Amino acid sequence: MHTVQEIVEEARRLPVPERRRLIHEIESSLEKDLKVDQKEPPPVDLSSLRYAQTLALAGTLHSDHPDVAGDKYKHLAEIYADKHE
Repeated sequence: MHTVQEIVEEARRLPVPERRRLIHEIESSLEKDLKVDQKEPPPVDLSSLRYAQTLALAGTLHSDHPDVAGDKYKHLAEIYADKHE
């Protein structure tokens, strides 16, 4: 494996047109790498985000209307009551 210093020394021995071509290739490669680094992140799946937000709200809201779970003993008593005379 070559060190950076060895590669630079070999590049200095190249003829001028080849050195320019090498410089152009390196710059092009760096520009491509920069474009990849600046690439936008993949879009967020909004359906999972909405579900997560809804799940976070679970149990935090209040309603003035009673539901079956709030009055379960009242409802269960009515169901299990012996209505036979």
